[in-house]
Amino acid sequence: MSPGEGVEPAALAGGGLTVAHPRPGLMVHTTDGIERDDRVHDRLIVPSLTAVIVLDGLVEASFGGRRQICVATPDAPAAFAVALAEPDLLRRQFHTGAHVRKVTLRLERPWLEAAGVEPGTAAGRFCGRHLAAVSWRPSARLAALAAALIAPEPMMAPVARLVAEAHTIETAAGILAAVAGEDATAEEGGLKPADLQRAGRLRERLEMLSIASEREGSAPTLAEIAADCGVSVSTMQRLFRAAYGTSIAGWLRGRRLDHAHADIAAGRCSIAEAAFHAGYGDVANFTTAFRRRFGVTPGRLARQA
Repeated sequence: MSPGEGVEPAALAGGGLTVAHPRPGLMVHTTDGIERDDRVHDRLIVPSLTAVIVLDGLVEASFGGRRQICVATPDAPAAFAVALAEPDLLRRQFHTGAHVRKVTLRLERPWLEAAGVEPGTAAGRFCGRHLAAVSWRPSARLAALAAALIAPEPMMAPVARLVAEAHTIETAAGILAAVAGEDATAEEGGLKPADLQRAGRLRERLEMLSIASEREGSAPTLAEIAADCGVSVSTMQRLFRAAYGTSIAGWLRGRRLDHAHADIAAGRCSIAEAAFHAGYGDVANFTTAFRRRFGVTPGRLARQA
């Protein structure tokens, strides 16, 4: 794979991204790193099926103005796909300090036709509906394929290309199975627009809660956030899990770890201070959670800073 093209490599403060085109009309883009700052990146997308498999972190994007939010943890990967029957705008929202580990596949119309995805098939009908969307929990095999595309095993270049192409084709097949409704866990259409709007507002309020907690100031309660979003606490919990694939507590914990990662990487605080601000009274527990989320200990990250 080659360094990212047509994307925003400057948006990542650590880690990296790659883009490859194993076959005409088939693009695979991998991301594994920390987002540098809050920014928006717009790009016009040709008619295609775009699918994102998130292994860790938050991905927020809109296709033709229709918002998609996907949150995953190492133990709970998540995926979504959006069909574009005509050219439309992709808007990607980045978040400062957020760790993202994901694979994006774009299956353009010529490739879909060559692969036998005809208009009369279930997958073909889905791809023919502009802005049709589906979200699902990827199987263990699909998650493993995504992980292999992000961090392939070292091997000779010709073999590596063949293996990467095989992994990409198998991943594309899994995606097509999901959009065709063959994956029993797929939920076509995702959340309703009103629920997506509430979920977005909820995430913004939770961002404020996370920041306020770190600064030891006043912070809204979950009941106040639910009231502000016009739902009950139980509905809020259900809505949040449906939109982001994790609990509110789990999301807040991950967000605080993301902030801790950014602070340690920038040398803004000690490990003990980062642990305290992330809500951990014990540095050992903080180190375990940190390593599970980022694959590196805070001590090693501090030495690399």
